[in-house]
Amino acid sequence: MYKRVFSICVIIVLWASSLWAQSADALLDELARTTSERSAERLVDQIWSTWTYPDTTTDQHSAMDLGVQAMRANALDQAEDIFSKIIDQNPDYMEAWNKRATVRFMRGDVTGSEADIYQVLIREPRHFGAIAGLGMINMKLRDFAAALNAYERVKTINPFAIDAVSIIPDLKARLGIVDL
Repeated sequence: MYKRVFSICVIIVLWASSLWAQSADALLDELARTTSERSAERLVDQIWSTWTYPDTTTDQHSAMDLGVQAMRANALDQAEDIFSKIIDQNPDYMEAWNKRATVRFMRGDVTGSEADIYQVLIREPRHFGAIAGLGMINMKLRDFAAALNAYERVKTINPFAIDAVSIIPDLKARLGIVDL
């Protein structure tokens, strides 16, 4: 009897983990269709959680937490080292690429940040955080048309993205674009 219960538990865990792996896509689909800011916030939180803690080892989750703590403490060299080690161990850990892109941007390494963002987008073309980061890079480079393109893409993924909603009008004004 215990073998049967154990087998059923294993099947349930495998089934649930497959749903978890697919959940980011489903959540992103739902986010694009949402008509409520509250619903969008809930979905964004779930998506970030899925991206930050994918089906990886707990050691990598712990390392991710340490990297985020270092980043928040402005220990940017340490944070970059941690995220680089995660990437070396697991090049498909998309959020490690994204966090390292953020750290590199904070350090003024626009080229390194942009390269990491493209690694994120190869793995998840709808990563609204990475696309917004690309928008920030383009604004820093004064390529306002490319920045507008990035933020408009963010808004198609998340209609309630605060950064996109607030920055798009300014970018359009800089480019002389008037909505009729």
